[in-house]
Amino acid sequence: MKLRAYPDGQASRFFYFGRLPDYVEMTFMHRYLRPGDGFIDGGANEGVYTLLAAKLVGSSGEVHAFEAVPLYLARLRGNIRVNHLTMVTVHSAAIGAKPGQMPFVLRGVGSRIQTREDRASDVSTVDVDVVRLDDALPDREWAMGKLDIEGAEHQALAGAEKLLARGEPAVWMLELVDRFLLRFGSTVTEVREWLADYGYDFMYYEPGHNGLVTSPRSNIETPNVLVVSRERRAEVEARLNGAR
Repeated sequence: MKLRAYPDGQASRFFYFGRLPDYVEMTFMHRYLRPGDGFIDGGANEGVYTLLAAKLVGSSGEVHAFEAVPLYLARLRGNIRVNHLTMVTVHSAAIGAKPGQMPFVLRGVGSRIQTREDRASDVSTVDVDVVRLDDALPDREWAMGKLDIEGAEHQALAGAEKLLARGEPAVWMLELVDRFLLRFGSTVTEVREWLADYGYDFMYYEPGHNGLVTSPRSNIETPNVLVVSRERRAEVEARLNGAR
């Protein structure tokens, strides 16, 4: 895969940290995803995770990438084009609980749907489309979804209730930070309890012994967490045990 580098972009992480800059999360993807899988990338940015997922699911798989920031959207499309990734569908939209249009704050990697606190400050915004995952995604099985959308994760999940009700995808990779979630009226605890009602458990992945560990009921230790369908955990672990 080729990743075009920009002075203000994400490619520098590969120079600093090596081939898997998010080592735990990307190692999990390498050992879990299979050719033909479906992958959802919410907040795709320039496409680091999109490209990795596309490589792992191959031409028989399907990757849907959602990005609302015009600059990152152009870079994402460029990275997809230079790699000839026909299995990737790009959605020029943010994801949320309700479809429509909303102002989007442009703050580099901290870009997000505008909140009340943003309206009180002098920030640059652009109007973007907001879609629900239940409406935007084709009807198929999804192995994994990733959400890194600056606190709007709970809203995005609320727009995927049909998916969640049938245990799709089997694994979510979420970045959950209380101070970011609070912008949208939620907390890590609320997200955890809400997803538990849909049959999902918070887990950690330990690359050393290639296994999932249930996270404690207290606040999670790291912003990045795997959320695994209770009914499909055995399926996920079987894949890990038969890792490439």
